[in-house]
Amino acid sequence: MSESNAIANGLAGAGGGIIAQIITYPLQTVNTRQQTERTLKRNKQSLLPQSSNSTKAPGTLLQIFQVIGSEGWGGLYSGLKPSLLGTAASQGIYYYFYQVFKNKAVAIAAARKVKGHGNGIVGMFGWLLVAGLN
Repeated sequence: MSESNAIANGLAGAGGGIIAQIITYPLQTVNTRQQTERTLKRNKQSLLPQSSNSTKAPGTLLQIFQVIGSEGWGGLYSGLKPSLLGTAASQGIYYYFYQVFKNKAVAIAAARKVKGHGNGIVGMFGWLLVAGLN
């Protein structure tokens, strides 16, 4: 039963990671573009004499609409597939092993109780160790 719990948690973690990535990816795309534009502008300005006419970059929401207008909705999700693969793998593995370690901690606590050492409950330090192993 514990192996199936670990697999279920791994799949749930992967699924949750995919959903979160799909929802937040447009913001990541715009953020990356803004950072790239800032770097390019900074490099370009360092080559030119200082001028007082600096143009302010558009806000995030405005830039999202600009990307949709010029590239369509696909522009906001450019590069999503490899990102989804990485997110699904990392989150799936994380939650799978978290459940494996959690099951092991519960089993150790129960075995200690049978031997007369402890009350069979995993303590705070045990849970911190389980979380830290991931």
